[in-house]
Amino acid sequence: MTTIRVSTLVGAIAGALLASACTPSAPPTAAPGATPQAMPSGTQALKAGMYAFEFPQFDAPGKPFPKAVVTVPDGWWIKDGFALTRRIDTPRQLVVTIWNVVDVYANGCRWLGPMIHPGPTVDDLAAVLAARPLRNATAPVSVSLGGYNGKYLEWSVPIDIQFSGCDGGMFRSWTDARGDRYQQGPGQVDRLWILDIEAHRLLIDATYMPGATEQDRAELAKVVKSIVFRTLTTP
Repeated sequence: MTTIRVSTLVGAIAGALLASACTPSAPPTAAPGATPQAMPSGTQALKAGMYAFEFPQFDAPGKPFPKAVVTVPDGWWIKDGFALTRRIDTPRQLVVTIWNVVDVYANGCRWLGPMIHPGPTVDDLAAVLAARPLRNATAPVSVSLGGYNGKYLEWSVPIDIQFSGCDGGMFRSWTDARGDRYQQGPGQVDRLWILDIEAHRLLIDATYMPGATEQDRAELAKVVKSIVFRTLTTP
């Protein structure tokens, strides 16, 4: 999957936010000002509704950092309090995760050795990701999501690669304070939104495998499109 080492989540491939006749019904929307639930810390099925990811490491005295509020449809789970996932452990699994990227692996397959520490800006990280070998990345473009601006790109894992031939039998992407983002299989695609949020950089990764259907990808896109960053007070 995408995530810290204890997880095993799957997902990814390209395109703009999809909408068509076969698109599933939109996630439920809450009334303006509705208070989302805190995202559970463990692994469990979620009821449809609004949930908030928190980033306490970015809170400042008297200035709480905005939370990522996401509207979740029926059938989704939270894994390890970190990864939103649909169709767990199947070739059609969908995953949404949010990262504070620290270092990037220079080569996803031959990842032993020095890593790349991107500069602090959105553009710095986008440029490093777009230049990685074996990723077939799209050129970063300007984007807005959740009330903030940034850059968007897509990248993939080669469809014909054998992970057994990579260092440690793994294909890796980046690290953050929680651990590694490593890929789950050949042909996996990640849609990446890199955002500047109150002078902090966050990366939203929406990922799926080649087995995901058009309807699956549309559902994944709707979940990402529902994300909004809001400053919420804790009761």
